[in-house]
Amino acid sequence: MKISEEYTYKNSLSEKPQTVILSDYSITIKSESNEKVIPYANILSVRLSKRKGIYSAVIQPDGQGPIIVTNQFYLSSHEREDRSYQYATFIRVLHFHLREKSVAMFTCGNNLGNLLIGACVAVVLAFIMSFGLDLLNISPINSNVLAVMLSVLSVSLIVVANWKNFPNIYRPENIPLQFLPGV
Repeated sequence: MKISEEYTYKNSLSEKPQTVILSDYSITIKSESNEKVIPYANILSVRLSKRKGIYSAVIQPDGQGPIIVTNQFYLSSHEREDRSYQYATFIRVLHFHLREKSVAMFTCGNNLGNLLIGACVAVVLAFIMSFGLDLLNISPINSNVLAVMLSVLSVSLIVVANWKNFPNIYRPENIPLQFLPGV
C-alpha cells in the first residue's frame, strides 16, 4: 500500500486520536484499537463545512457511519491545536483520489436536511402561534393570513442566517475555497 497522504485529528476531548491514511485505492481510518479500510469506490458523499473557524469534512461510506474529519486536535480542555495546513492538504488529496475512483456527490455548506427540518418546525410553530392568538381572540388579523406571514418571515430568517453556508453541490476539481482553511 503506497501512502499518498496521512492526517491525524481529534475532534473533541473525549474522542481518541484518529489517523486517516489515503492510499492509491482506499482510505484507512486508524484509532488506538481499530483499523478500517474503505475503498474509494464505496464513498457515497463528501460534505465540507465551516463553523466558527472549525473546518470539517463529513465523508459518508456505503453502509457505514459518517467519518467526520476536522482541522482541530484537542490537547486539553483549554488547549487545541489548529491543523489547518495539514487539513487543507488532506482535503485536496482526498478530492484528487475521489475524482477518478468514486461516484461520490460533493456538497458544501450546512446540511440541507437540517435546514429543511428547521424550516418545517418554524412553519408549524408559526401556525400554532397564529391559531393560538386567534383562539385567545387577540389576533390582529385573520389567523390564516397571520400564519402564512409568520411562516414566510421565519423561513426567510433561516435562509438569511444560513446564506454564507447554504448547501451547494460542487465538482471535486473545483473545491470551494471558502471551505478550505488558510485560502
